[in-house]
Amino acid sequence: MGISIGDNSQIGERSQIGAFTKIGANVIMAPDVIIWTISHAFDRTVIPINQQGATEIQPVNIGDDVWIGQRAIIKPGVTVGNHAIIGAGSIVTKDIPEWAIVAGNPARIIKMRK
Repeated sequence: MGISIGDNSQIGERSQIGAFTKIGANVIMAPDVIIWTISHAFDRTVIPINQQGATEIQPVNIGDDVWIGQRAIIKPGVTVGNHAIIGAGSIVTKDIPEWAIVAGNPARIIKMRK
């Protein structure tokens, strides 16, 4: 699976989107957003990190009607629920429920839209 993007969605300039990412409809993505679906392996302490290779691919799913602020980073395996807002500069490490507004590092719910 490559990248799928729903109708009327916008991808900001210089954004990076990992393979196995699904972006819903009517998504607004600001510039410089990063979506990772893979990372460096580091669990074997007797081998240098640069020799451990990569983790398994973990797809990212972005729901419909989501707004992702500038320079937000979404880590592998995360699901962002419909109608959520991710604040600029946030680092999303866990799933975000529908209608949530999140911000920070790591991103935390600061308000619910509904």
